[in-house]
This record gives sequence, structure tokens and C-alpha cells, in this order.
Amino acid sequence: MLFNSFTFAVFFVFVYSVYWLNKRSYKRQNFILFAASYIFYGWWDARFLLLLIIATFLDYTGTILIDRNKLSTKQKAKSYAFLMTAVVIFVVGQHIDISSDFPFISSTIEKNHTIFGWWLIPATLSFLVVFEIIQKCVLLFPKINTAKFYLIWSVGLNISLLGIFKYFNFFSENFISLWTWLFGYRPTEITLYVVLPVGISFYIFQTISHIVDVYRKKIPSTSSLLELATYVAFFPQLVAGPIERGANLLPQFQQLRTVTPDQKKEAMWLIAWGLYKKIVVADNVAQIVNNVFQPYDTLMILNSPADGLRCLVAVYAFAVQIYCDFSGYTDIARGTARLLGFKIMLNFNLPYFAITPADFWRRWHISLSSWLRDYLYIPLGGNRQGTIATYRNLILTMLLGGLWHGASWNFVFWGSYHGILLICYNITGHRGTAKELSTANILKGLFMFNLVCLGWLLFRAQNMQTVAIFSEAIVFNFRISPEAIESLKNLLYYSWFLIGYQIMQGVSGKLNFVNDLHWFLRLNIWLFIITSIFRLSQGHPQEFIYFAF
Repeated sequence: MLFNSFTFAVFFVFVYSVYWLNKRSYKRQNFILFAASYIFYGWWDARFLLLLIIATFLDYTGTILIDRNKLSTKQKAKSYAFLMTAVVIFVVGQHIDISSDFPFISSTIEKNHTIFGWWLIPATLSFLVVFEIIQKCVLLFPKINTAKFYLIWSVGLNISLLGIFKYFNFFSENFISLWTWLFGYRPTEITLYVVLPVGISFYIFQTISHIVDVYRKKIPSTSSLLELATYVAFFPQLVAGPIERGANLLPQFQQLRTVTPDQKKEAMWLIAWGLYKKIVVADNVAQIVNNVFQPYDTLMILNSPADGLRCLVAVYAFAVQIYCDFSGYTDIARGTARLLGFKIMLNFNLPYFAITPADFWRRWHISLSSWLRDYLYIPLGGNRQGTIATYRNLILTMLLGGLWHGASWNFVFWGSYHGILLICYNITGHRGTAKELSTANILKGLFMFNLVCLGWLLFRAQNMQTVAIFSEAIVFNFRISPEAIESLKNLLYYSWFLIGYQIMQGVSGKLNFVNDLHWFLRLNIWLFIITSIFRLSQGHPQEFIYFAF
């Protein structure tokens, strides 16, 4: 279910109505959100709800064991029943013909009839037995640091879940290639060939951060499985973030929620602006990008000379596309959450106004960059162990940041590239943020923007041959062709308002500067946004880029 679809609009209006009819009971509201979130996530593929349930189980049991050393009988009963019921439903559901009554569930499950075989039921029972034995054994050895043990247990299983479904094929294929190169023969290929579950990187990182924060005593564990499950699956930010911290979002499920008229206005603007960025800018600019990149993505014309200016325009267009696509999703997520009485974190803060790599990562995908800082960079030692160790930590952190985006070498190179940029700027002593508008900062910002765009070439290209061809064309075959001029005109046509709006945000120092304008100007901006969405839509909803991560 896409934010930019009519289906989601109907879904959200229904959920919103039922939700506020129960405004006197936040527990009933939580149950409504829980059910809505599972329907929302299951809309793509109901099978992968089981992965979400497993992550929730690990988060719930792990945080309680870390915080209190043991699970109560009631906590075991509801968490074990939650997991087993889900397993039974998904296994049995694959062997029942329910297409006539529930076509949605049938259509998703029948894509791969054997993904959840009967073996999964005894396997889950065996896991719970082993889990129960482990808990008993830990209590018999008082010298064991139980909190650290269960931290490693919970985080390790979450990482394993992510590794199997996102990285197993990548590492197995590269291992086979390395083995073949070293020893001269190809070993038996063992791969899973599973579909990447939508949003798995986001909710796994969210559960890991919650587990670690409970271990660090930043937040207590919760006994409510419903609250925890709704926190993990909260549909506005489930599939593409922001990656919320338990300390910020979870307490909001433990109290009554209200929304003021001003907050509703802010929420509606965020939704409208997010839809504009996605539908008007990102989806249309994507055609410019795809027209140039796709022949190289499929390795069809690698030997043909490339048009340097057209390649450069395509790279700039992708910078616009990925920003509007991702930040547009975040704006819609923040707006829908606000209408439900929740406040989720800002994930983008004018990233292309950055003047240094560190400044860029304080503005771009803030929830991920702060996650990497707090849960990887600082635990590795941060900048506390000398210059060489600091640079090592920066590279390792950005490598993981690159791999987080996908199991592909281009993401590894992209992460390494940003790690090298951070090191180079650290060496030169440039690590700050622009505090004033000046000619020097504008020039620094333009230079940094072009460095970021070079990174986007690594990010977007499907192979390193494409990176080499584009780079060579931009440097040595820079010519003005009619196709390049047409691409540039289209890019400016779809992004001129965005550019002007962002400049006004930067100059005013306010992301919501529209609220300070005269009512007539606000009205015209609203009319322009709404008209553009309807007039310039592609006609059918396009998937968000970060759903693939």
C-alpha cells in the first residue's frame, strides 16, 4: 500500500475515523493502530508479516530479560502464544484455498506456496523450548552478566534475521566467486533467492536501537506486548522510516493523544508537500534518470560513447529524485503520524545546503546517521582513541551505512566514498556547519553538493562499468546535444518550485516559513501544490525508492 495511492487515502480516512472515535482509551487506539499497521504491511506480501512478528517477539522478550532478568508466566504466555499463533496461521494458510473469500491474502501467499512449510511449526516449538532452557540455565549461574547475555542474544538474532533475508545471497555469491578465483573450480551454489521484505532494514534497526537503549538504561522495558508490537509496526514510518528510538516513540503509545488545530494544519501541509515532492518532482524527474541510466543498467550499450552533458544532467536529476522521493515519504509519514497524535523525528533538514560531509550527514537521513553514530561509531571508540582509530571507525561506520542500503558492491563503494570524504575533511579541519549566509559558504555548499552528486553516481549505477563510462563522458566528452538540453529543461521544469522553496527555507531559517506568510500567498501556494499534483501525476502510483532497503 503506497502513500501516494487512492487505496491508502481510503485506508487512512477509515483508520483515522475509527481511531478518534475511541479517543478516550489509548489502549483501544493502540489496538486499532496495531491492526491497521499489520494490514498496511501485509498489503505487499502477507507472508513477511511473520518476520515482523519475529522481530517484535525478540524485542519484547529481550528487553524484559535485559531489564528484569526473567519473564513472568504471563509475559511468556502472551509472547509465546503471539509467535506460535502467527506461525500456525501462516503455515496453515498456505495450504488452504481461500481465494474466493480472501483474494488479497490468497494472492500474496500463493506467490510461493512452499515458503512456510509444515516444518516451521516444530522448528518454532523447538526454538521456544531451547529459549526456555537458556533462561533456566542463565538463572543457575549468578556470575553471568544476564543483561549483556540477553543483549547479545536479542541483537544477534535480529542481525541474523536481517542477514539471511537481505545479505545471504550477496555473500554466498561473492564467496563462490572468490573460491573459484583462488582454487580454479566453482563450488556448489547455495542461495535462498527470497524476495527482500519491504522495510526490513528499518524495523530491524529500530528494534535493535530499542534493545540497546533498554540495556543502557535510557528507557525501561514495557510489559505490554500490544504497545511494543504497535511501536515496531507503526504504519506511518514502518517501511521507510524515520528509524525511531524507543525513548521518543514508545512513551507516546502509553498515554492519551490529542491534536490541536494548528497541529492539524501542520500535518496537512506536511502531507501535501510530501506528495508534491514525490508525485510532481521525483516521479517525473525519474524519467530523465531512467532514460539515461537504464541502457547501461542492462549492459546493453557499454561500448557506445556517452553524452557527457546528458550524463551530468542525469546525475543531478537523480540527486533531486532521491531527495524528493525519500524526504517526500518522510513528510507524509510525519504528517499522518501527527494527525494520529504522534510526533516522529525530522529526517531531512536541507541536506543539499551542507558545506561539509559531516554537515551533510547531520541533515540527510538523520535517523540513520544518528543511529550509526550512537550504535556503531561511538561503541567502536569514536574519536577517543587517536587519529588512526578515528579514521578506521569512520570508514567502518560508513561501510555499514552503505551496506545497509543494499547487498551490492555499488553501495559498499558509496559508503566507502563518504567515509573517505569525512576523513579528508577531518584532515583539513573542515567539519563545521554554515551558520551564516556568505559567499564563502555558498561556494563551499556548491562544492559539497557536487561531491554528493558524484556519490549518487555510485549509488544509482548498477555496475562499475557505468560509473566509469559516465565519469569519462563528463570529463572527456562534454558536448551540448539536443537530448541533453531537453533533459535539462525537463529537470528545471519539474524542480524550479522545489529549488525556490528550499532557498526560502534556508534564508528564513524556518522549514515551515509558509505559516508566516500572508493568507493570500498561502492560499496560492496551496492551490499551486494541489493543482500540480493532479495535473503532473504519472497516472498511477510509483513505488518509493527506499522501499527496496
